[in-house]
Amino acid sequence: MHVFSTLDSRTLLACDFVVAAAFSLVFFSMKRSYPALRGINTIAISFLLGIPGAFLLASWGVTPRLVTVTAAYCFMFASFIFLYRGILRFIGSRRTIALPVTISCISIAVLLYYSQIQQNSIPRVLAISLTIAVVRGLIALELMKKSPSFISARMMRLFAASMAFFAAATVQCGIATVVNGVPRPGLETKSFSSMLLFLGIISVCVTGLFVLMLSSGELIARSRDESLKDSLSGAFNRRGIEAKLETELLHVQRNRTRLSVALIDVDYFKSINDIQGHAAGDAALREVAEAISSHLRGRDYLGRYGGDEFLLILPNTPCPVALTVTDRLNKAVTSLHLTAGTLPLTLSMGITEAVPHDDAASLLARADKALYKAKSDGRNCRRVYTDADEAPEKQTSIRTPVLVPAGNSTLLHR
Repeated sequence: MHVFSTLDSRTLLACDFVVAAAFSLVFFSMKRSYPALRGINTIAISFLLGIPGAFLLASWGVTPRLVTVTAAYCFMFASFIFLYRGILRFIGSRRTIALPVTISCISIAVLLYYSQIQQNSIPRVLAISLTIAVVRGLIALELMKKSPSFISARMMRLFAASMAFFAAATVQCGIATVVNGVPRPGLETKSFSSMLLFLGIISVCVTGLFVLMLSSGELIARSRDESLKDSLSGAFNRRGIEAKLETELLHVQRNRTRLSVALIDVDYFKSINDIQGHAAGDAALREVAEAISSHLRGRDYLGRYGGDEFLLILPNTPCPVALTVTDRLNKAVTSLHLTAGTLPLTLSMGITEAVPHDDAASLLARADKALYKAKSDGRNCRRVYTDADEAPEKQTSIRTPVLVPAGNSTLLHR
């Protein structure tokens, strides 16, 4: 406590205000510059709500107890609820805020009763500690659950660990306060209030920095993804889909996983452009890409490979399953009703499955052979060409020596 006795409470309080306001301003600015960034506005509001809460707590002994205790923790609980809600939106969780709201309402009722009707500090301390600890624990749990699906998974796990640490520290402080007794306002030491303010600043800084780093990482990832997207169809461009294919082929080689790919061609696309115009052709490509993408899993990838041709990557998918998937995709596309004209949309697909020795060139060469077969068979169909189909072809292409008798001599033909 000696270290904290040297700190000035007003200076710490001013630091708390400045830090919370700075993070709020940064997050509001990020949301304004990048509207697609989810949850940042809500997190910024949570930092703002903490400012009046800290100010009211600092006025302990000066303002009426109803204002000091109840109103201050209404702001504090609201701050944590907004933080929880913002993080849920940021990580894409569908969890509701019903539990922290319910616990906060019960705690407010406990604070009102034990500050206005029956004077007892212990239930108030327990209610405050448990509420804050539960919300922090819920945040830690959601971050840990969602971390595998994020690029910055390690950062999210560290954030979750910090939230769990602060939740445990909150419970420990509450228990220690109950065991050792709650200091009365007149007897509250300078070091005690300075320690609380200092820990509050640390908590605000840690939370704000983690949110800032995660949101910055998300923006960098979005920018990188945008550079790999085709502006017309919304699918990956050729560079993007080839990068995804290289990554998945590495998984096949290292982990012996299954991987199927399909080259997809929009049938008679040139006729759509010639008869209905290029605007109709562009609309057809967009609708085809949207129809296919809406029927894919999260780990499947679709890219515009060139012109009216798409490349579909299906990780952890053997060829028989890929046939089922592409049948579903073909039905989704043929059911489209384009307003730009009357030509129906159909697809020709060439499907193949990767083997451990495959590189991108060999895999796509087989898919191209399968697509050529689908086109030659009348289009609007799917054909499969695998490594097993290619083996006999390689054998017949090797010319072996044949002895052919010619009179008294022997000629060697190759």
